[in-house]
Order: sequence, then C-alpha cells, then structure tokens
Amino acid sequence: MRDPFWKKTPDAPFATLVRIAGTYCHPEADENAYDDLKVLARRDDRREMTDFKNDLRRAIVDPSGLPEWELYREVQFDDGSTEKFLRRLWRDLYPDEPLPEP
Repeated sequence: MRDPFWKKTPDAPFATLVRIAGTYCHPEADENAYDDLKVLARRDDRREMTDFKNDLRRAIVDPSGLPEWELYREVQFDDGSTEKFLRRLWRDLYPDEPLPEP
C-alpha cells in the first residue's frame, strides 16, 4: 500500500482536509471519532483546525484542486459524490454557519 499524499507532501493543498477527514470520518475509525471531530472543529485556537476549515471551505467553493481520489480513499464516504460529502461535513461541523458558496 502506498503512503497517502499528505504524508509525502504535508503542505500540499488540501492535505490537512484529507488527513483529518481520513482520521475522523473513515468507517473504521473509533465509534466516537466523528463526535470528537465535531468538538475539534470548533477549536479556533488550533492552527490545524483553522487550516482544516479553510481547506474544507475552499474544497466546497472550488473542488477542482481537491485530490478527490485521495479523499475518497482516506474516508470511503458513501454520500454519492465528493461534493455531497463535503457539504454534509460542513453542515455537521459548522451548523451555525452558512454553507460556503462559489
């Protein structure tokens, strides 16, 4: 199995989004992982989470630079499309904020 792109190039665009989503949203993650992510997502005192939110916002607005296959491989979402997964993730993590629009 090859290393995920975010391990080889942690500063690559969307690397933080893919890494964190893979850690907390993968179906084999700890059963409380998604709830933990909801708590972490509100931590604006952690640069990693600020970067994650910015990556998520950018991916929703313009997914053209997002390595979709890498995201799917890390998360294995079943929403039907990358865009649907990203929008659901935003609504779950930031319910009081409007969905980013292009």
